[in-house]
Amino acid sequence: MAAGNFTGTASSAAILAEDEYREYVFLQKTNDTTVALGIGTAAVAGKGIQLTNVNDTVLLTGPAARNAIYVIGNGGTGTYQTDYDIAYTPGPTP
Repeated sequence: MAAGNFTGTASSAAILAEDEYREYVFLQKTNDTTVALGIGTAAVAGKGIQLTNVNDTVLLTGPAARNAIYVIGNGGTGTYQTDYDIAYTPGPTP
């Protein structure tokens, strides 16, 4: 199991290396700067999975979770957790 934080930069950066044994990756964005994710390939701004709002989340399982995970988004921050069967349900929106 691993847990950590990430910060996007102006260029694609790996936040998790490929791991053939990883079953889950749960990512959550923690500020209001948009980040793009690259699953198994470099992240490209404005393409692929976009996390735009504070607390946006994505859960990768199986083969997708085993790939290297990349992020791009100058100043975008978030957290990740691996190897957990996680389900997230958002609370009420104010």
